[in-house]
Amino acid sequence: MAFSELAKKRRSCRAFKDIQVTEEQLQTILEAAQWAPSPLNEQPFQFIAITDETVKAQIQKISIEAKQTVIDSRGPGWVKKYPMDFIVECPLILVVVSDPNKGGLGSYFEQPHGALQASSACIQNMMLQAADLELHSLWFTFFNPLTLKSILNIPDRLDIAGAIMFGTPAMESKVPKRRTPVIHQNRYTS
Repeated sequence: MAFSELAKKRRSCRAFKDIQVTEEQLQTILEAAQWAPSPLNEQPFQFIAITDETVKAQIQKISIEAKQTVIDSRGPGWVKKYPMDFIVECPLILVVVSDPNKGGLGSYFEQPHGALQASSACIQNMMLQAADLELHSLWFTFFNPLTLKSILNIPDRLDIAGAIMFGTPAMESKVPKRRTPVIHQNRYTS
């Protein structure tokens, strides 16, 4: 499949069929992740593969708590309707852990986010590979990272780039609207 088709095929999914992601699919997704660019090729990302129902229920619980925090803080109105049941229904969650000390030389130039940027490229690769495997995904960050670190035994020195959901979609996703890119010539103009 041409890359432009694949990029347009990728969808965020919040409704999954009860079909497991195979070990072969998982390994293919992780191989794509490993080929993401990173500063100095430090590859600052690691993965926690979650299929256990109890762990997924814990993630759902802290996500519901995060949702309530947003509601209590008078956040956006749509948050009240945001479902959280897909978390336990999702066949595979890959939590991407990032080591901020492996971000290249950017810290010398007020660019401290190299590891997170590399982990983001890694996530993009995973999601595109999943689309090529006829799986849908969701880059999920609706949780308190400190609480998720505690649940998953992630050391404090590491960051969480996201909890990426993977599975067979239970329904067709709408094609999302895309804005026309804003392009500046040579210098930023307001």
